[in-house]
Amino acid sequence: MAFDTIDDAFHYVSNAPPGERRAVVHRGSGRVYLASVKADFDERPAGSESDPAYLNIPHRQELDPGKPLLLEFVRSHCPGELPRIEGLFARPGAYRNVKDHFRRLGLLESWQVFEGEKISERLRQWCIAQGLML
Repeated sequence: MAFDTIDDAFHYVSNAPPGERRAVVHRGSGRVYLASVKADFDERPAGSESDPAYLNIPHRQELDPGKPLLLEFVRSHCPGELPRIEGLFARPGAYRNVKDHFRRLGLLESWQVFEGEKISERLRQWCIAQGLML
């Protein structure tokens, strides 16, 4: 089973609000089946929701540690900004404000790369924990 297939399905599911899109992978064949509530599209085999041979691909929110990941980035890339970043979390719109701050510091692209790599690592760990061969 190729990780790219799982990764593509993960991005498909994650590029919509949780629950709007779904994907399952057949544990034996590695084949992925997609569904979209909004588009009224569902190629998942009947009964796959309760069949242990199928595994639901997680949404990004299930794997994203949120604030801890962001603080890990700050500690490694701009530790002097840690008090300011922590202060931003005391107000509404923290993630938007932090990203705006990263943009002003010229670190937004570095953050996006870091975040993407960490989420990909977590997806690989999830696959291993589920017994999916990569």
